Amino acid sequence: MELKNKRIVVTGAGSGIGKETVLQMLKHENVKILACDLNEKNVVSHPNVIPYKCDVSKPENLDKLIKDADKKLGGIDIFYANAGFAYYEVIPEANWERIDKIFRTNVYSPFYTLVSLNKGRTSSFLFIVTASAMSHLPLPGYALYSATKASVRSFLDAYQCELKPGNRTMIVYPIATRTQFFDSAGNKVPVPFPSQTAETVAKQIINGILSDKKEVFPSFLFRFIQIVDRFLFFPLKVYQKIEAIKLNSHKS
Repeated sequence: MELKNKRIVVTGAGSGIGKETVLQMLKHENVKILACDLNEKNVVSHPNVIPYKCDVSKPENLDKLIKDADKKLGGIDIFYANAGFAYYEVIPEANWERIDKIFRTNVYSPFYTLVSLNKGRTSSFLFIVTASAMSHLPLPGYALYSATKASVRSFLDAYQCELKPGNRTMIVYPIATRTQFFDSAGNKVPVPFPSQTAETVAKQIINGILSDKKEVFPSFLFRFIQIVDRFLFFPLKVYQKIEAIKLNSHKS
């Protein structure tokens, strides 16, 4: 898919991967972007970017976002569901509200948006969602976050069969990305190894769009370790144990 003249919605566009992806998209001719964030003041300032405040954890806000995108952009060619957050913790107790909060943003929001677009539109679109390498390798300290991203991965794998002709999805699996993401996950959260920049991820997302990919793995090293683990059956388990040691050190 060419990006020229495309009408794009990006959530979580005020920082990290979302903000960098907006910058990379703007390198293409005449793109129009509705850039959504909880704090729209953090969105890139550009004539082709419309800042938009939105809490994607609420269905009525998503309904309004889609309607406003049609009004402001004239339609939606690409919807990038990037908004999300993590907890880094040893789960202290069973807390329904805390579980519900992260699932509303990371899981319910992209599910609801994709189904709404697929059922309610006559023009075709590309739906992109940020999952995580943790959807393939859950890490200690990120049990709930890993669960949300595994849910996203499973849903998109199955929902492919229900998409209307012409509608497509692309799922992105970043490894740890050096952004404010880890600052918001907790106090002095250790960044897992390996890590990468938001610019690296964003460039791979753009390449994925242009190449009509269904999946994007921005880290070659993670993809390589995955393949090796299929034959040796231990590298990923060793990695989990290393991260468990970090969690125990952080806890103490």
